[in-house]
Amino acid sequence: MTAQNKVLIGLVIAAFISRVAPHYPNFTAMGALAFMGANQNKGLFKSIALTFGVLMVSDLFINNIVYPSGSFVMMYKGSLFTYAGFTIYAVAGRYAKTGAKGITALIAGSIGFFLMSNLGVFLSEFSLFPRTISGLAATYAAAIPFYAPELISTALFSAIAYAAEIKLVDTAKA
Repeated sequence: MTAQNKVLIGLVIAAFISRVAPHYPNFTAMGALAFMGANQNKGLFKSIALTFGVLMVSDLFINNIVYPSGSFVMMYKGSLFTYAGFTIYAVAGRYAKTGAKGITALIAGSIGFFLMSNLGVFLSEFSLFPRTISGLAATYAAAIPFYAPELISTALFSAIAYAAEIKLVDTAKA
């Protein structure tokens, strides 16, 4: 098994556990799975499929075991916007380079995720704001406190994955 595959398996496990276990809001490894999966393995569609698979399994667990509603919930309303946000991460990861360009791509993916997922909040039946431009702006403004944990967790888990791959490759060479 390659170092990349070992790291990817670790990210899958971390993403699943970080979503279903109690956690600080928006502090999970899902963004890192989408970003690093596409970046390190260069398989954009495989990375998106893997990310969606982890999202679906964890959503099923969260929606039906952690927060059961009394009836089976396959996907929550607005989940397509969340899934699309993680697709933006994967696209950013696919085209990311190392160093400053990689950091820029991660931030761009994070901003794309923020814009897409909160558009879903704005369009949902649970939106607290009117469906106007000012309502959309208010939705984004209200979501700002949730942005930092998402960006920090994605950067942290991505850095750990990157360092783990380097360590595994160096260990294999020794």
